[in-house]
Amino acid sequence: MGAKDSKPCCITYEEAVKRVTDAELKRLKEAFKRVSTLNGCITKQSFIKDVMGEGVPTPVAEYIFSACGGTQKGIVLKDLLCGLVLLTRGREEEKLKFLFGLYSNESGSYVVRDELQRMLQACENGYVPDSIASLFSERDRATYEEFRDWLMAHPDATSLSRWLLSEPCTVTLSNELETPTFYQTLAGVTHLEETDIMELEKRYWLLKGQSRTGKLDLDTLIPLISPPVPLSVCPGVFGAFDENRDNHIDFKEMACGISAACRGPLTERQKFCFKVFDSDRDGVLSEEELGHMIDVLLFVCHENKSPEELALDPYGQADTAAILADIRKHASGDGLTTEEYLMWTVNNPLPMDFLNLLFQVCHIVLGLRPVSREEEGDIVRGWLEREERRGYRVGQFWYLIAIDWWKSWTDYVTYRAGSESPVSNSTNGSVPGSNTGSLKRTGRLSGKRMQQQCSLVEDCVALDNNSSVVVTGINPLDSAVPWDALGWQQRALGASPKKASSSSLSLLGTQDCSRSPSVTSSPSHSPRQPRKAMPSYSVGPPPAPGPIDNTVLVATPACKVVTLTGEGGKLKRNLMLVRWRDFELVPDSLWKALFQWYGGAPALPRQVIIPKNSQQLELELYPLNLRLLRHQAQPVRAPQTTWSGMVGGYGAAALSTTGYAYVSNLPTPPKRYLAYVAAFSRMATVKQVYDFLCSRLRIRPEDMRLWHYRDENNMLLIEDEEPTLEDLGVLDEDQLLIEVRNKDLTWPEEMGSLAIPMQDKRKQVPTEKGATGLNNLGNTCFMNAALQCVSNTCALTQYFTGNMHLYELNRNNPLGMKGHIAKRYGDLIQDIWSGTAKTIAPLKLRWTIGKYAPRFNGFQQHDSQELLAFLLDGLHEDLNRVHDKPYVELKDSDGRPDVIVAQEAWENHILRNKSIIVDLFHGQLKSKVTCKVCGHESVRFDPFNYLSLPLPMESYVHVQVIGKVSSPLIIFICHFMRTFYIC
Repeated sequence: MGAKDSKPCCITYEEAVKRVTDAELKRLKEAFKRVSTLNGCITKQSFIKDVMGEGVPTPVAEYIFSACGGTQKGIVLKDLLCGLVLLTRGREEEKLKFLFGLYSNESGSYVVRDELQRMLQACENGYVPDSIASLFSERDRATYEEFRDWLMAHPDATSLSRWLLSEPCTVTLSNELETPTFYQTLAGVTHLEETDIMELEKRYWLLKGQSRTGKLDLDTLIPLISPPVPLSVCPGVFGAFDENRDNHIDFKEMACGISAACRGPLTERQKFCFKVFDSDRDGVLSEEELGHMIDVLLFVCHENKSPEELALDPYGQADTAAILADIRKHASGDGLTTEEYLMWTVNNPLPMDFLNLLFQVCHIVLGLRPVSREEEGDIVRGWLEREERRGYRVGQFWYLIAIDWWKSWTDYVTYRAGSESPVSNSTNGSVPGSNTGSLKRTGRLSGKRMQQQCSLVEDCVALDNNSSVVVTGINPLDSAVPWDALGWQQRALGASPKKASSSSLSLLGTQDCSRSPSVTSSPSHSPRQPRKAMPSYSVGPPPAPGPIDNTVLVATPACKVVTLTGEGGKLKRNLMLVRWRDFELVPDSLWKALFQWYGGAPALPRQVIIPKNSQQLELELYPLNLRLLRHQAQPVRAPQTTWSGMVGGYGAAALSTTGYAYVSNLPTPPKRYLAYVAAFSRMATVKQVYDFLCSRLRIRPEDMRLWHYRDENNMLLIEDEEPTLEDLGVLDEDQLLIEVRNKDLTWPEEMGSLAIPMQDKRKQVPTEKGATGLNNLGNTCFMNAALQCVSNTCALTQYFTGNMHLYELNRNNPLGMKGHIAKRYGDLIQDIWSGTAKTIAPLKLRWTIGKYAPRFNGFQQHDSQELLAFLLDGLHEDLNRVHDKPYVELKDSDGRPDVIVAQEAWENHILRNKSIIVDLFHGQLKSKVTCKVCGHESVRFDPFNYLSLPLPMESYVHVQVIGKVSSPLIIFICHFMRTFYIC
């Protein structure tokens, strides 16, 4: 085997499937799923350990791995099944062909002596059987017929042939061992079936995968069960499951806890409830624990019953003190033991509501499948009724389900043996339930619900594109109020904190039953197609509904591109969608349960929001469906010349207008294409959209920009993160351009702007003169800052805007730059102060600077003052009015007055340097040198155009002011310095 590639098995996958039963195939697939890696293969190590087991020698197992189709990546399910069926249920002729294919050459036509001996020495610890000589007695290779005859005469020649042909096979596909499987063992110690445990295991790994720590701990469990479980009792529920107190729930603890809470006898369920409130696990409920238990039981009682049911309930108006006094009658000591608690619950119905809640949570959240259709109907309707009584909350998700499927499900769960047809209501598909067990609520929808109106508002929200709905594009629009058991009294009095019940919302308002139900707004009224008649079941129970099919609610997409969000599709607008006629609404957790039980697609989540300038909650039905554009990848540029490669892409771009013939890779306007579609709430902020796209597309925030793209000449860069999409005027089917920074730190839109003629740029939106920004060309903020400072020097800017520099260009100055710096800077000033563009890319000036000062090339950060000094010096030399500089001799001061010495030094300076830069920026700096021997002083006045002044470290500065205090300069200094002195 070694380096030899794997060969196809002797039997096909279709033939292998025929030789196994459905149960064996299902068990094999489930085992393969548990052992396989993320790429859908089983590694060689797992194959040897988990598939072959200890009964197969390791060399033999390695041979089998390759012979069954294993590679370096592993072995897939089809090849594994073919190999196992061949080993366990293959015919003798198939096994002989299997061995021949293993030992034969690459073409599979012969067995070569040298290759066979080399393989046997590697796997038989150097031993080569003597019987091989009879196989190759005449020549060094053998055909299949010769190999078959020899192997049948010597079945013990190799360990592999002995294992396949002589010894009983230790590998089996059937479950004939006396040792029970893990599922059978767990089913034996619980009240669960083996199929229930398999389904719970899938749900367990799904919930565990949502945890940040990789464990089903308390932080992971609380968001799953609260609400409806009160927040204060969540640690107790977690502790009841966590038997070994290791701060996380393993699968065995979860299965045993669900069994105790749902499938055991009533006494065992009550014991589980006792463990929930016994926080210290001492087997006794203290006074504090009793008070907490009563608060929770009363809260759950009020939450799970309608006002009409509470009026008839003996505990509807009960208080904590009365219940505590009744409990103390059963207590023999300071607390309440388990036996005393069980005695109290015999004739007391108060704990039943909490047990019903745990019963529902175990099914809806933790994934237990109901044992009967009646139980399923009671669980789902009880959960739905409670959520509707609680009302809609900001950030909550509700899912749409097509009414055809919902009616089929209703008929299925409401069928009663002996009745001619399912008990159903043709108006809304809701039915009264029956109390089929002590722990199942009576699922009874109130009559008011049939009269309620569903004024659903158009729009939607961004979601993650998978079955488990998680907000990805938008954070919750309002923080949820903690679900605490101690607040039930306020809720009973109607003081609900901005969680108005459905009767107080425009979302679900009551109306006269004589009027037709209101409908969602649609752009047009189209004739309604007749709905397909539902079959009637006159004989026998109705079948279970198939997968959920919501395609009848979704419009056909206009374009086939990747959808980044998981809103499930755009709802139809040509028909008026009405709740209970076209669809039903279920909460998030209930949809996940129905999806786990039945499957189906697409999921249609919609979020509850508070619109702008309104206090009424709305459910967004129709999203802002946005078309997301991207730039097409530019072709790889050929290696550029020395000058074009100095400043990356921008340098080559700047060369496009300089007349250099050797520059061929000129920039072109970037091509945009429709890459994705996504749906966002109109209340989503720009920051939320940015965060979602960066996370979904794996782009760093600093490398992405968004443009509101209306057309080629109407693009708006979205920079402010606070406004919502509604504030920005983003409408349905609008386009957003996702601009991603290039590898050379340039922006595609700025690169493309070079290819746009200047006359086209002037057609853009005008701006105030001078209020033009400079694009960052890749860490060029140091250059932009210096350029803006010089640009706002009024006298110099007037000089350049008046084109005065064109008359003073000194192209022959050996210290200058042939007038290029002055010319490029003048062009840039003309663009900045023309008022025709909001931003400009100083590409040509940057290239010119990089040409004469290579230290500023690349995309590294530099010192802004250093660039400013180079720019001013370059402008001076290019605009120097002195073309032939005379020789000037410096004279000593000889004790002359400073005024005379300074004037003489300045006249000597302007004999060689005379430009607009000298007029505006040059000055003189006095320096004095004193001889310590003779005391002679030498004074000089040197020219300068900038001074580097260190920031003072002291908290005060001594300033000597010469002149009037009322001058503007002195007033500025006085305001700037904390402490100053006037002489």
